[in-house]
Amino acid sequence: MIAADGSVVHELVLPRPRQAVFDFFVDPARLSRWLGLGADLEPAAGGRFRFEVQPGWFCEGAYTEVRPPERVAFTWGWTDPSWELPPGSSLVEVDLAEADGGTHLRLVHSRLPGFLGDLHDEGWTRFLGRLAAVATGADPGAYPAGDPAGRPGGTAP
Repeated sequence: MIAADGSVVHELVLPRPRQAVFDFFVDPARLSRWLGLGADLEPAAGGRFRFEVQPGWFCEGAYTEVRPPERVAFTWGWTDPSWELPPGSSLVEVDLAEADGGTHLRLVHSRLPGFLGDLHDEGWTRFLGRLAAVATGADPGAYPAGDPAGRPGGTAP
């Protein structure tokens, strides 16, 4: 969902303890199970956040807040200048709260240029669905391939 301020907001409940969900955002092997082909993570304030979304396409930023098991935040952008979202220029905040049967996850992606809101909303819908599958032990399905701009809701960079 895109909020009135242009932020992308997603919420879901995962049937796992908060620390297990938190680990999906700070452990390279766990992150790569649902988001990206590989990751280079340094989960501490100021530490590197980088993953490969497609061969040769990287999302990059830095952790701004790491508070296990309740909150993780990192900046976000693309290394390809055609996306007009340089590394570190937007912000992703993930808050984790205890919920009946697991963990309530609230993700807010802010500081996105308006023309990239729909693309990132579609992306988070797709990838949080993959996280939900992985968190329950299910197969997340084939990793999405191809240019994200060519997907439903995507726009050309």
